[in-house]
Amino acid sequence: MATPVNASVTKAFRILNAFTYAGEKLTLAQLTARLDINVATLHRFLLTLQQVGAVVRTPDGAFELGLLLADLGGRVSISDAMHSLAQPHVEALAQQFGETIHAAILDNDMVCYVAKGEGSRSLTVITHIGKRLPAYCTGLGKALLSQLDDTSLEGCIRQQSFQRFTDKTTVSADALRHELRLIRRRGYAVDDEEVETGLRCVAVAVPGVRPVRLAISLSAPTTRLNPGKIREVARALQQHAQEIEAKLAKAP
Repeated sequence: MATPVNASVTKAFRILNAFTYAGEKLTLAQLTARLDINVATLHRFLLTLQQVGAVVRTPDGAFELGLLLADLGGRVSISDAMHSLAQPHVEALAQQFGETIHAAILDNDMVCYVAKGEGSRSLTVITHIGKRLPAYCTGLGKALLSQLDDTSLEGCIRQQSFQRFTDKTTVSADALRHELRLIRRRGYAVDDEEVETGLRCVAVAVPGVRPVRLAISLSAPTTRLNPGKIREVARALQQHAQEIEAKLAKAP
């Protein structure tokens, strides 16, 4: 007989994952709405989490993540954890399409590569794990930004430099907001020669609300990544993103 999962531990981590970024303050009512947990039960869990230092209560009665999580987080590299999770999917996609595949997380106003795979047809893309690029003009960055709530997104937009890399680079906040609305509707982002002329990228964010967000992408020459191919690639990326989300949902 399999050992049963402890439901209380699972629920505690659901509560912690409801906070989408460090410093976010949520009231009991806001947490109840996000989690669909009985108010009395949620309050009891929050008091326990507060006692061990996983959350703290602010003077206005809201809750935010506590220093215990920062201490625990310091013992494991987020990049290493995301690399282990994403690399098998990155390698599978690189083998399937023969193109360069990346996975990245959102780090303030930048994307940080955490995994990379190169296929047999790959154009040499000069990237490496740990490299950072602006979020506003990369497929990965726009896919990640599209997952943010309005407050977090506006804070991130204010940090963007909007430097022009090519004549197709997004260079204004309004243009970026318009594109993000489109990305939310269709489910994937495209970097159409915004960073490098002749290079196109399709990216999909891993769904779900959590402090660390992950996205995966395929990069290829524009001659091999036409509109029809973009849709095919997007469907494959979405499938792998859902598989990654399923793994994350099972994690404590």
